[in-house]
Amino acid sequence: MKSLSATKKELHQNERLTREAITSSNYNEQYSRKNNIGVQNFPWSERQDLRVDFISKVKRDMNVELKERDVVPIHRIPSDKVGPKPLIVRLFSSDVKRRVMREKKNLQDNVRFYDDISKRNIELMKRLDETEWFSDVWHFNCGVYGRTSDGLQLKFNIFDDIFLRLRQRK
Repeated sequence: MKSLSATKKELHQNERLTREAITSSNYNEQYSRKNNIGVQNFPWSERQDLRVDFISKVKRDMNVELKERDVVPIHRIPSDKVGPKPLIVRLFSSDVKRRVMREKKNLQDNVRFYDDISKRNIELMKRLDETEWFSDVWHFNCGVYGRTSDGLQLKFNIFDDIFLRLRQRK
């Protein structure tokens, strides 16, 4: 029979390994979404060719030329909200995505483009926002960042103790 201290040690080891696995899983999920764009309020019609409609919308509103091969898969995703279901668009490369996202401010008709961020990273960003210690919170290149009003910029992990990181200023 194991002693209590050996069981506690094993429990801490399992907890550490679980956190590492979840962190790695979240990173891999976010990396797989790196070239994705979420789209809200994209018009819907019967027998719609989403790829053609998306490419023409980007050309018309944003003046960004996309080839058919630049839009890898494109499809609508389930939603309980009223109106057309959102889209997920995987673009061929991060360069293509960057070109499109730079011009998203020019979109018309209430259509909105956003980064496809993992659920865990969205939750982390909400936690950072709710603390009111950050003037900016953002997602970039698979990471979540926060900037305090005095200019301190930190990259956060989903398991970080936010207050401790701020107190240590690292």
